[in-house]
Amino acid sequence: MQDTGERRVLHATRIPSFDKVIGGGVIPGSTILVLAEPGSGGREFIQTSLVNYCSDSVNRVSPPEGVQHPAEIHCISLACSRDVFEQQMEDLWNTKRDSQFQKMMERVHYTDLGEEIGGDLARLFERINAVPDGSVLFIDSLTVLLPYCTRTPDTWVELVTMMRRVTRSAKKRRTTILFHLTSGILTRGQENELSDTVDVVLNMFWQKNVTVKRQRQMYLLKLDGRMPRIDQRDMVIFNVNITPGTGFEITNMRRVA
Repeated sequence: MQDTGERRVLHATRIPSFDKVIGGGVIPGSTILVLAEPGSGGREFIQTSLVNYCSDSVNRVSPPEGVQHPAEIHCISLACSRDVFEQQMEDLWNTKRDSQFQKMMERVHYTDLGEEIGGDLARLFERINAVPDGSVLFIDSLTVLLPYCTRTPDTWVELVTMMRRVTRSAKKRRTTILFHLTSGILTRGQENELSDTVDVVLNMFWQKNVTVKRQRQMYLLKLDGRMPRIDQRDMVIFNVNITPGTGFEITNMRRVA
């Protein structure tokens, strides 16, 4: 795997098992598309990353050398209200809404656009750009936009164009952005077009041809140099485990190319 020896300040993904493999995190200003089959771990990746950031903030955990805390933690939801979001966090972490949990949730600047955004991409872009420089931003479901953005060729181009603008803006402002998109809804060509607009694509899926137990897996589909320790030639598959209290974690890395 690539290790240039360069000293860079990174944003951790706050998936500890993943950060260990990729050299601590990603370059601030990266845009990351979590492209996931239903139930394969995409939502849990986003949630685990977010809640670990909140835990670090509440407990004043110092980041490892070469890693910096984001200025703020933001979530723009196109899929659920804040109350539903907190319920999902509670279920994933097998916890109660005690004072510690509430303190963690208070660290999230949460914006619910689900019932009002429709296909208004200009408004979404404006809200993304309102996030302070140097922050980390989670966008829970690009999938919600697809009924509006796949109606005509023009509406599809609008989505692709907005994603490119978001990626350019994120680099200038050193804001790391994670998007979740359900795979298998778009055509392969459309998925590739969206993948081309971001820096990193994490592809999550269910292992095929398994006769005993289904296994979640993750494949690093695109890197663009945003993970210092991983080279594009080091194409690997990870097994994924999701457990209450720990959330998303990777195991058993296997090189495939």
